[in-house]
Order: sequence, then structure tokens, then C-alpha cells
Amino acid sequence: MGQVGTKWGIIATWAMAYDGVKKAAYELKNNISAADALVTAIKEVENNPYYKSVGFGGLPNEQGIVELDAAFMNGDNFNIGAVAGIQDVKNPISVARKLSEQQFNRFLVGDGATIYAQKKWL
Repeated sequence: MGQVGTKWGIIATWAMAYDGVKKAAYELKNNISAADALVTAIKEVENNPYYKSVGFGGLPNEQGIVELDAAFMNGDNFNIGAVAGIQDVKNPISVARKLSEQQFNRFLVGDGATIYAQKKWL
């Protein structure tokens, strides 16, 4: 996506990411940071209840609980953040990005991830 001379690009491998890629490309074209644009693209998928593999529409585990995972890496400084088994959080990618900015505990799992997210956003 983009015009000759642009210095950015965004791709996705799944058709369900199309709308997110479109929004992120618009943001990149308007000089939004790559990190912000990436989060926009992923949140678009996470927010769609029709996608059963991720986000809001994710399928529950054997106990009937939806647990979600997300990871974020900043390509400029290679800082990472990740969550796994997080519950009752609409956008795990936002939590993973926030964790990438921390000095410690950049990968949280289960209850720890959920509690961290609830302290930051609820």
C-alpha cells in the first residue's frame, strides 16, 4: 500500500485483517507512528465479534472462559510486551504495548495479566 516515495508499508496475511490494515495505512500516510498504526490494525480485528480466533469473538476454553493473547515489539528499540491467558480485557494488544514500555515484567500471564490491565484501564 502507498505511493512511490513513501517510507512505510503494512501487510497482513489473513483476510480478516483487511479493515485494520486499511485504517493503519491511512494513519501511516498521515504520519501517525508505526506503533500506533499497528495497534489500530490489531484492535480492528480484536473488536470484531465475528472473528472466532481472536478478540471479542474469541472462542472460550473448556471452562467457558475466553482467554486472549497478544504480543507487541517496538522495531526501533526491540522492546517487547506480551500477555497470555488474559480475561475480560477488550484489547490485549493495548496491554502488550503498554508492557513493552516497562522496565520489568514485560510478559504477564493469566490473572497477573488481567489484574495489570484492570489497574491501568478500569
